[in-house]
Amino acid sequence: MKRIAAILFLLAALSMKVGAQMHRYDIRFTLSEADFADTIPIRFQDDQIYIDVEIGGEKHVMNFDTGSSQGVVYDNGRIKPSEELGGIISKDANERKDTVRAVVMPDFRLGRLMVSQYVATMMPRSHVPRTYEAILGFDIVNKGLLCKIDAKAGHMILTDREGWFDDEAGYEVKYKLHWFVPHVWVSPFIRHMDKALFDTGSRPLYTMNKASFDKHAYKSKNVESQVESRSKGHLAIGNFGAEAIDEVVFLNLDRLKWDEFSFRNVNCITTQGSSRIGAAILNYGSIVIDPLRKRIKIQPYGGADSCMVENKPFGVAFVPVNGRAAVGLIREACEEYKNGMRQGDIIAKINGEAIDTFEAFTRYRFVKGEEYVFTLIDERGFMKEVKSRR
Repeated sequence: MKRIAAILFLLAALSMKVGAQMHRYDIRFTLSEADFADTIPIRFQDDQIYIDVEIGGEKHVMNFDTGSSQGVVYDNGRIKPSEELGGIISKDANERKDTVRAVVMPDFRLGRLMVSQYVATMMPRSHVPRTYEAILGFDIVNKGLLCKIDAKAGHMILTDREGWFDDEAGYEVKYKLHWFVPHVWVSPFIRHMDKALFDTGSRPLYTMNKASFDKHAYKSKNVESQVESRSKGHLAIGNFGAEAIDEVVFLNLDRLKWDEFSFRNVNCITTQGSSRIGAAILNYGSIVIDPLRKRIKIQPYGGADSCMVENKPFGVAFVPVNGRAAVGLIREACEEYKNGMRQGDIIAKINGEAIDTFEAFTRYRFVKGEEYVFTLIDERGFMKEVKSRR
């Protein structure tokens, strides 16, 4: 899906053919208060964090994305930039880079804070439908604000007071900034550690970089014992398109360790982008981020040292291919595969309704639990019908 990581990169000697000067990563935005602690309401829906902000007296919705180094706004959206800053090198979820515009957002109210001169990346309209208008990036933390996200209580606490959360219990790991976003070390296998981006813009609890998995599998038979199946395909859709087709490994982890805390029975897959700890972690505990000590702490809701995840195994994913919706990845154990759906199939119709574009597919109103008939065009050009329960 989205993920922006601005590279600290100033190309002062760009030729005139390239155009505007490149813009640096910038946290010189200002906050209206100092020596404060503010509790800000949030909504945690579909494993994403949504915050209402106010711009010019109007409400707007932002997504809090720790995997994005700075803010993001979208072309043709309701939020109009107040200033153009030039170009910036942006990196998406699939490690692809491109030059996009850097802009200054209009002043916005976040809780009781007024945020001014906040820099954002202006991105083109996405393939994936969004329920928010902008992204609040990890720069709000890099500014020096401690942050506690409690999805169960429905709020986020921001403070500039050092040590504010020190007396609270929990399981703490160090993080390092890479492209200005936090990376932590977790253990998916016994005696193995994996570097993962802490990314609340990603929904799954854990996804694993394929190259990292291959290194672990080469060293230990224990790794291979947790492989359920393999397939060819692609899943992740970044700002600059879908990842390339490659082998995907479906895993069922006995446990995923965060410090001395264990997530047990975790279904996950490999992707070509970074390993990630996603926002689903907030289903199991609140999270405290301390940028002064570079620590992230989970505070389990039940207070135990482990929790059972048992998340649903992956089934099928759809990606844009030449503007059409196509089967990007499918697991052989899922019902759709047994019914005849294959990687690379193009969606022509759903329940008889023409699906001419990927956007038309994303706008289709599926009802959870209902069965649908997909009319598909396979890679040979033949039509077929496959039933799928959403």
